[in-house]
Amino acid sequence: MNNLQLVERVLYYIDNHIDEELTYERLAEVFGYSSFHFHKIFSSVTEMTITEYIRKRRLTIAHHKLCSTTENISDICYSVGFNSIQTFNRAFKDTFGMQPLVARETQAKITYRSVKEIIRGYLKRVEVNGVFAIEPKIVTKEEFVIAGYRKHTRDGYGVIGEAWFELKSNMDSLKRKNEHTMYGFEDYSEEFTADPLAFYYMAGVEVDKETELPEGMYRKVVPKAEYAVFTVNGNNANGEIGQAFRYIYNVWLPNAEYCLDEELLLDFEYYDERWDCQLQTAQMDIYVPIKKLEG
Repeated sequence: MNNLQLVERVLYYIDNHIDEELTYERLAEVFGYSSFHFHKIFSSVTEMTITEYIRKRRLTIAHHKLCSTTENISDICYSVGFNSIQTFNRAFKDTFGMQPLVARETQAKITYRSVKEIIRGYLKRVEVNGVFAIEPKIVTKEEFVIAGYRKHTRDGYGVIGEAWFELKSNMDSLKRKNEHTMYGFEDYSEEFTADPLAFYYMAGVEVDKETELPEGMYRKVVPKAEYAVFTVNGNNANGEIGQAFRYIYNVWLPNAEYCLDEELLLDFEYYDERWDCQLQTAQMDIYVPIKKLEG
């Protein structure tokens, strides 16, 4: 079983429990996902956050019932998980531009997709957009330590550039293990939110555990782990790194027989001698910690 098959099971579960309280945390727990892994896989398949999907799914099922049954509107409201008719009416109008009664009277048409059609839609998107593809290497990396400047993206993604500026401005004051390597480190293990997506980003270099750090610099010990390593060709002039991340999480991971390592919850960009932002022949690697899926 791969991740896409697991997401399909989640979608069926949502449909079968649509009248119950469905939360991001509950679904992640029921299916044994970490919050981060669940967010990445689910949103890549549905193109929505779990919160957005559940809300839209409740309303879509309600619309389908309105136009295909004679069921009472208030009964439909409660059958799809709304606790009040006022909230249901407001949400329905905000989504479809009309009240539920008007939708029934006019037999207004919307696109209702079954779970199978949602999965087929994802596979079709992957096929159309699948020109960009990278076959990863599966490697084991020993424990290492990085130090650098980290920022939280709740303040906007501009903070990533700030982290790199601070690192390069203070590089000479730091004893590095390798002067040719740098890391762009995404840490999802603390203060991570899926909706909106926010996490810690660190621009860093590898150091020894005992290395004395300048004031304001952060240290991260990364334990030994197995990684899927994706080599990206190009100097990012055409957004190759962003393309690679989208491919990894939107295409490769849902169809892989691996899950994200719940004990790490991170990924990182690795820059070494191959990287020269002035050259189109530049290369860098993206490391994603993984474990083999069970079952």
